[in-house]
Amino acid sequence: MRVPQCIKLPDLGKWLVMITILMVLGTACGSQLPTRLPTAPAILLTRPPTPMVMNEKRSTEVAEVPTATQTPKPTPVVMPDPDFYLELAPGIPVKMGEAAKELSRMAPQLFSWTQGQVVNGSIVKLSMNEGTPLAQWTYVIAAPFATVTDDVSLEGVMAGWQTGSNGLGNLVLDQETMDTFSSIWGSPSTNIQIVESNELVDALWKGRPSWTIIPFDQLSPELKVLRLNGSSPLARDFDTTSYPLNVVIGVTGDADGIAQLQSNWTGPRSNRDPLKLTRVAMSGVTALGRATAYQMEIGGITNPGVIVAPVMQAADIAHVSHEVSFAPDCPYPNPIGDPIFCARDSYLALIESIGTDVVELTGNHVNDWGSHNLEHTIDLYETAGMKIFGGGRNIAQANEPALFEHNGNKVAFVGCNPVGPAFAWAAENSAGSRPCDYQAFYEQIRELREQGYLVMTTLQYNEYYHYQATPQQQADFKALVEAGATAVSGSQGHHAQGFDFYNGSFIHYGLGNLFFDQMDMLGTRQSFIDTYVIYDSRLISVELFTSLIENYCCPRTMSESERAQLLQTVFQASGW
Repeated sequence: MRVPQCIKLPDLGKWLVMITILMVLGTACGSQLPTRLPTAPAILLTRPPTPMVMNEKRSTEVAEVPTATQTPKPTPVVMPDPDFYLELAPGIPVKMGEAAKELSRMAPQLFSWTQGQVVNGSIVKLSMNEGTPLAQWTYVIAAPFATVTDDVSLEGVMAGWQTGSNGLGNLVLDQETMDTFSSIWGSPSTNIQIVESNELVDALWKGRPSWTIIPFDQLSPELKVLRLNGSSPLARDFDTTSYPLNVVIGVTGDADGIAQLQSNWTGPRSNRDPLKLTRVAMSGVTALGRATAYQMEIGGITNPGVIVAPVMQAADIAHVSHEVSFAPDCPYPNPIGDPIFCARDSYLALIESIGTDVVELTGNHVNDWGSHNLEHTIDLYETAGMKIFGGGRNIAQANEPALFEHNGNKVAFVGCNPVGPAFAWAAENSAGSRPCDYQAFYEQIRELREQGYLVMTTLQYNEYYHYQATPQQQADFKALVEAGATAVSGSQGHHAQGFDFYNGSFIHYGLGNLFFDQMDMLGTRQSFIDTYVIYDSRLISVELFTSLIENYCCPRTMSESERAQLLQTVFQASGW
């Protein structure tokens, strides 16, 4: 073996050292080796970028490393103990409970909510029928609208509470009302059906015959309010002091706390505030001509209105649809004359005597005696302080609604005549009834609803001498509801017709004659006055007054059996 010339050692020790070095540094003169061992593929490492030097002058100072610190916690605010603790007795209405909780949130220094908790302090409690009076809650007895019975006694109500049913049928309640009267009357029968409050109306209709106890402000038109011991909370002269279902919500506990609660209370004081209540009476056909006028001449001008006047006068807004114009030259009436009508000016006294506030002019006969006499008629109405709708001195006035605002409730009346005759319709420069441009009519109803009005809508429709509405009549009336009508009333109806509920609105297809001489059919003698009860800008109920025309002119109150027969007939014609 040849020793590489690059290393020379003089003796053996150095030779051995040389061999060792060669084993370690064999590659130092690699070109002298005959072969080369295979190597692994090279891994190229990229050198990290050199940090940018922001300042060429090197600092000799040692950087101070910040020490970790905790965010200081806010100092807890210690609330002083409230002056009083507030709680509810069982059965307190939900609205009252919500108002009490809101008071504790708004005035925590005065009241703390403590329902079900043990506290060491003065307690103030809302209680049923005890303590210092804070509010009154009125309840009503109600049944499905298609119920013939009008009255119930307190004894009958208590019998239903104790057994689950009475002569009205099965008792159906929501849980809140059940709790309220359980706290007053004690535990009821287990046979009472309990449903969710939003399912109550449907449950009552599906379970007919049936009835319920319901807070006044939760009424809906689909329910009929029954008089209790002869008294109805729908009446204008309703006396809360003698009504059995008027519940007092009182305050018990610490005397100072009661005084503070009374002075700071912003919740409801009642669920029946008379200053939020409006009653609107809608009547059927009036035509002061022919035999009706003759009877007025011989029996007294205001005689036909004696029976119905109290019903109309009990309304805040009373409606009459008079199809006949007054004329200064109207002759003495012929009781068997042709159906071309006029009314003597003196007959206005009848319309005034019953308390009329608004007159509908959609009638087919308003121009029988000439459009100039309709202008004269409008002058008489306006001088008497009555509003008009559904007709006018020209088409512009005929298209205008009659608007009312009473106790915060906005009520609009609109109506039109789709059947004519053509000479009865208003034109640009002549008086008459409003023809039905349905698209414009629908749009007007929508706009009035958007403005917050409850829209009472009438149609002077085709006349039918039967109780059941025709399919086309139903479709046309429901189209008005779809446009936004609160109620639709058939002004054409010489013959009484049935009812409907559609999309939450009330429809009466024909009310019958109020003052007219059609004595040849029972259905043309039977008549309705519908009183719409509005509370806090919502239609909550419809009362039905029924009468029977006598002597060609004069409606009288029906007997109990006559009323029951009419109601059963029209309910059946309504599909109920």
